[in-house]
Amino acid sequence: MSTLRFAFVPASIGLLAVAGFATPRPMAAQIPITSADLGGLPARAIGPAVMSGRIAAIDAVPGDPLTIYVGAAGGGVWKSTNAGTTFEPVFDEHSQSIGAIAIDPSEPRTVWVGTGETWTRNSVSIGTGLYRTLDGGETWQFMGLGDSERIARIAIDPNDPQTVFVCATGHLWNANEERGVFRTHDGGETWDKVLYVDEDTGCADLAMDPHAPTILYAGMWQFRRWPWFFDSGGPGSGLYRSTDGGDTWEELTNGLPEGEKGRIGVAVAPSRPNVVYAVWEELTNGLPEGEKGRIGVAVAPSRPNVVYAVVEADSTAMYRSDDLGSSWVEAGSGGRVRGRPFYYAHIVVDPTDHERIYKMATSIGISSDGGETFGGIPSSPLGATVHSDHHALWINPDNPSELLLGTDGGLYISQDRAGTWRHVRALPLSQFYEVSFDMEWPYNLYGGLQDNGTWMGASRSRGGVRSRDWRNIFAGDGFHAFVDPGDPEYVYVESQ
Repeated sequence: MSTLRFAFVPASIGLLAVAGFATPRPMAAQIPITSADLGGLPARAIGPAVMSGRIAAIDAVPGDPLTIYVGAAGGGVWKSTNAGTTFEPVFDEHSQSIGAIAIDPSEPRTVWVGTGETWTRNSVSIGTGLYRTLDGGETWQFMGLGDSERIARIAIDPNDPQTVFVCATGHLWNANEERGVFRTHDGGETWDKVLYVDEDTGCADLAMDPHAPTILYAGMWQFRRWPWFFDSGGPGSGLYRSTDGGDTWEELTNGLPEGEKGRIGVAVAPSRPNVVYAVWEELTNGLPEGEKGRIGVAVAPSRPNVVYAVVEADSTAMYRSDDLGSSWVEAGSGGRVRGRPFYYAHIVVDPTDHERIYKMATSIGISSDGGETFGGIPSSPLGATVHSDHHALWINPDNPSELLLGTDGGLYISQDRAGTWRHVRALPLSQFYEVSFDMEWPYNLYGGLQDNGTWMGASRSRGGVRSRDWRNIFAGDGFHAFVDPGDPEYVYVESQ
């Protein structure tokens, strides 16, 4: 009797494995395997969680303990009611790619989720619209915007929870009209598109003045991805402000760079809302300003007026306004604020100190002087490190020393204002690019992960497969991994 083994790779909880048995038949009598043949085979969760995965959105309810909601790039929404000790998935049946999470400030059991990650790398998934729960994640209701594909931010009026604004980034690979800033006054029953530029431009970021929620700021972004190229920026990009609750908008230009712009992130200082910060991707005739690295160029042989260029550049600048966005000045030299503008365009201001700013990047940038200078996370006396590529940050408004950080390696928690961090090893969010298996009994699984190396794990283990049954066998971004069929001691892996 031989064994047929099948390995499946859903994005939500890492790997599932099933195994079935079949008697070999002569070649001429083989019967094709269909989905009906596999329908009765149960699936087992086998992890892993030890390395976690990319997190795109975080929100939490202050308290002792914290209630935390985490939105993954490819693993849905997870909830913890014990400050991150354990998590449970609460959103798997709707969408796996998450772009935004917002908890109603007046009713913490009401949570809005915008699907579709907006950190638009070339391996990003799409969403299915906007959802809301009224019971802390037990049940969810679809609230519209199903063709937006990507939602970057949700802002809820603290004085009127029926008024909600949604920042819809839109399609990545083609034009569409369901993008821009949307508003509801009836809790999501109906929506008005209150800020729209064109079918190539979506909303990349949205910030609401917490003390005067009729004042809003929106970063509009023109972008498009092709299999061979990514175009960030164009005439559609710009920073806008509304002072009448979204009825009318004006583009902000005083002190900001002229010409075409790329992705823009914006944040209001909660403790002094006349202070507004913006991170700005600058372009020169469509090409990045500032220092550049390697540049590749090619001419289309059939149409020589078409030229393609790949430019390695770090061209993000930070601007500051002290008058509600009416005028702006560039804040310092940028420091750690620079780096991959389309992928890192999120800034968070300390809720009690308007001069302290956190800028997401490969390594998080921290400024204590209003953006004039930036430093990084201090070296930990315990030698602990934080995974690179930071995308989400939540700061406890009641205790700004408590931070939740979302990276490509999972969730980290700090209790000392970013001095030291604890990695939460309870979120099975690994994103497998490829998976394979060997011929051992029980067999082992091998797979390459997005930004988390290559791993080997058991298909079964006494008491169930646990994180300790997985081990890292290579670093970097993992892709294919294959075992030599003649000698299982040899494993071939690849990385970028």
